[in-house]
Amino acid sequence: MRKYDGRNKRNIGIIIGISIFIVIMFSLCIRYIVSREKNEFTVDSGALVFDKDKNIIKLSNSGIIKTKWNNEYYLIYDDYQSELGNTALSYNESTGEIRLYGRYYEIGSGDEITVTEDETLIKSSALTKFYKLADRKYLVIDKDIKTEDGLLSTSDFLLIDLDKVGNATFTNHKVSLKVFTPSTIVTSNYSFDIANEILTYGSDKIDLKKIIGSSNTFTKEDLIPEENSGSGNEIDDGNNGITVDTDNQEGNGEDNNATGGNDRNNLVIEEAKKEAKRTSVIAVTSTSNKIVADYVIYDPYNEYSQVYMEVKNSSSNITNTYYLNKGTTSYELTQNIFPNTTYNISFKYSYLDENNNLVVEEFDNVNVTTKKPVVSLKVTRVKRGEVSYSVSDDNSCNLTSGTLITYVNREEVSREDIALGGNKSGSLILPYIREGDIVELRLVNIRSNGSVISGVTASNKFSY
Repeated sequence: MRKYDGRNKRNIGIIIGISIFIVIMFSLCIRYIVSREKNEFTVDSGALVFDKDKNIIKLSNSGIIKTKWNNEYYLIYDDYQSELGNTALSYNESTGEIRLYGRYYEIGSGDEITVTEDETLIKSSALTKFYKLADRKYLVIDKDIKTEDGLLSTSDFLLIDLDKVGNATFTNHKVSLKVFTPSTIVTSNYSFDIANEILTYGSDKIDLKKIIGSSNTFTKEDLIPEENSGSGNEIDDGNNGITVDTDNQEGNGEDNNATGGNDRNNLVIEEAKKEAKRTSVIAVTSTSNKIVADYVIYDPYNEYSQVYMEVKNSSSNITNTYYLNKGTTSYELTQNIFPNTTYNISFKYSYLDENNNLVVEEFDNVNVTTKKPVVSLKVTRVKRGEVSYSVSDDNSCNLTSGTLITYVNREEVSREDIALGGNKSGSLILPYIREGDIVELRLVNIRSNGSVISGVTASNKFSY
């Protein structure tokens, strides 16, 4: 019989210990994955959901929000999946309900902090609340939300994202607005100094940087001094730059921008141009097939070799370069601009240094998403062996064609390309359908000027 000395016994013990550890860790992983699969939440028809890029998804049918293994949320809706990020938000315009998904830090007066997880229901914006989502990400909930300077006036809720130097992007169901100057949000119950990340309830000031930390590097030195005009040493508070997307409201045709009208936006842009004392971007606006950049090129000594913008299509990764004229303050992009597409615009200038080397500097970087057209497909008449339909759109862009697929009891029975644009109607001959069959017409591959528009479909389902 083989005898085991002390060394062998020790090795066997180590092996057994490692095996037990592996089994325990494997069991915990399985348990964790199963528990995550249970995090599934139903989103009602009519709700608005914001995707990872702050685009609005309006649900015409109910959907499901779930979590992935990496704690990222995603929306399953009409056989499509949309990434929502580490946290998510849905808003029902008809009921006023706001639902939060993921970990939110609710901050009340007196440094009172409540951590909410999974799904949190807020029945009305009359229930004033303030949340920190993550580093430089906040959520304001109130029936009345505005900035001290009057640039923004909105309601219900507002998502706030800061960059590392204190500039803020505001997003909700009515507006998408980027501000390049320090701003303070005022509600019925508190104020929020955004660049400094200070929340104030009455006389109680809360330093939000101390709550889960902050990578914000904003200081007062970031403010740009105005050039001395000879009448005194006046100091400008900075460049009043904004980025406005007036088409963020989904599908209702209203002009609900940050200030209640295009006249106000145009006035703000023109005033910002007059005040700018450096080369800067004043505003970037978009429609479904056009992007307009308003800017100021401040080059009193004619030092710049070139000023230009590089426009990258996030879907195709194709980058086009457009050169800006020093004598103008606006550039309109219409070529290579497609609906429902996100573009990254990098604004740059170049100059020669003292060694005659070409130096390129980026003076701004903006992401902008063009409007998603609304397309409707309706069955207008059903008779034996024939189905009539109509297709209409919101005329926001030049739709040219699409592919109409017919399903009977979930099986594809026909597919054809049809012309689009304005209101179109047609009919399908379906001699083989029977009473009680479920028929669905689905319009996909919707094109504008020959290119398929990402994420735009329409469908209609009925029982024959």
